[in-house]
Amino acid sequence: MSTNDLFTAPQVAKICSTDLKTIHNWVNRGEIKFFRTPGRHLRFRRQDILEFLMKFGYPIPEGFAPTRHKAIVIDPTEDTANSIANALSDEMDVKTFTDHFDALLQIGKDKPSLVLINCDSNPEMLKVVQNISKNEADLPIVAYGSDGFSVDEPKRAGALESIATTDVNSVKDKVSSIVRNTLKTAV
Repeated sequence: MSTNDLFTAPQVAKICSTDLKTIHNWVNRGEIKFFRTPGRHLRFRRQDILEFLMKFGYPIPEGFAPTRHKAIVIDPTEDTANSIANALSDEMDVKTFTDHFDALLQIGKDKPSLVLINCDSNPEMLKVVQNISKNEADLPIVAYGSDGFSVDEPKRAGALESIATTDVNSVKDKVSSIVRNTLKTAV
């Protein structure tokens, strides 16, 4: 997350065309997500402001919402990861990782809209699904694997969707459906 993705309370008041006291009231009532700096100052993430604006019907200022979703593909097979990334690149910005540790670090930095994980080739990947769903509860995870792949285990681990194929077009169709039906704003 870059510094231009963080906003102060006066900036949020300006975005919402209201006064600072109203922002503090919304914070006190839990109507808008926020965090506090070590100095106890309020800060708001761009995505949280967008969710608030949409929830309460406020207009979204032009240029405020990012234009594309971000996805991270975790697949130990580089060719499969790149094929999926190429298929999705028309709809979103995609980064691929063959190493799940590097991917987890990037998830923390980028706050992607979606994560795709090949759970077929490595039983450790179910732990990765659990870790992501525990620490990033609102982050949709799509697990995929070859035809013999058990779709139930990743869902129990926290995946939103699980499909028994590594076919690029099938994965793309599933992701497109999630983007249309689940993701409300671009991140």
